[in-house]
Amino acid sequence: MKLVSPERLGRHYPNKYIALNVASLEARRLIEGMHKDEIQMARSPYDQALEAVLRGELKFAKMSEADIEALAREGFEEQPFRRPL
Repeated sequence: MKLVSPERLGRHYPNKYIALNVASLEARRLIEGMHKDEIQMARSPYDQALEAVLRGELKFAKMSEADIEALAREGFEEQPFRRPL
């Protein structure tokens, strides 16, 4: 993991906490793709996501009420995660 200054994060995002949240969401997406064998990476997904944020490749936009409602409707069909015994 790299140490990144808040000033570097602030170049593309006005709030460093939002920048870190965006990076963590991207890392989760990459990890999920790796588990499904859709993505193969030689580097850490965390480092790759943080680098994408620092380069300004990932953009953040607030979700509309319609988007939130659509996600809530889709989420009810998912089964809760359970560990195999």
